Amino acid sequence: MYLLFDEALVVRSSSSILFFKINAETGLWEQYEELKDMRGNIYFIRGNIRIQVCTDDYIYFFKICKETFKPTLENVMYNNMNCSVMMFGAKVRFGVTFKANQPDFTIYSRKFGHNFKVPVDATDHEGAIGASLKSLKRYVVAHGITLTVYDQHTFKNEDRDNGNKL
Repeated sequence: MYLLFDEALVVRSSSSILFFKINAETGLWEQYEELKDMRGNIYFIRGNIRIQVCTDDYIYFFKICKETFKPTLENVMYNNMNCSVMMFGAKVRFGVTFKANQPDFTIYSRKFGHNFKVPVDATDHEGAIGASLKSLKRYVVAHGITLTVYDQHTFKNEDRDNGNKL
C-alpha cells in the first residue's frame, strides 16, 4: 500500500490493484480506479509520478496524473529477472531487483546514458532565431544577416547541398 502525492492510496487486493482517494463531502476513502486481473507487488517512490507493478510474468509501469490521480499504462516489460520487486531511483540510473524470501538482490546500472538526441550541426547558433514551416516540412534559422532553410527530416540545407545560395 502506498500513499500517492499525499492524497491518493494504491493498494493490492487478491486479484487487482485498487486506487482510493478521500471524498471531500464525506471525508471517507472511496475507490476511483481498479486495475482488474493484476496480481503483483507495487512499488512507488515519493516524488515520482510512476508506479511499478511487478508480476510473475511482466513488470508494468504506470504514470500517475497529478490532477486526477488516474494511472495510465506507460510501458510493459517481461520479468526475465524472476523478481518480485523492481526499484528504480529518482534519476533512473540504478535499479535493484529482489525476490521475496531470498537472501540476495541484484543491482543494475544503465549501460548507455543517452536520450536519443544527436548533434546534426556543429555550427555555433548563439543568438540565432528559428521558425518552423510546417506546410513545407522545413525549418528556418536566421543568424545575423543569413537565412538558412533546412529539411525537417534530413536536417540538411538543401540549397547549400545543391550548390544554390539564398
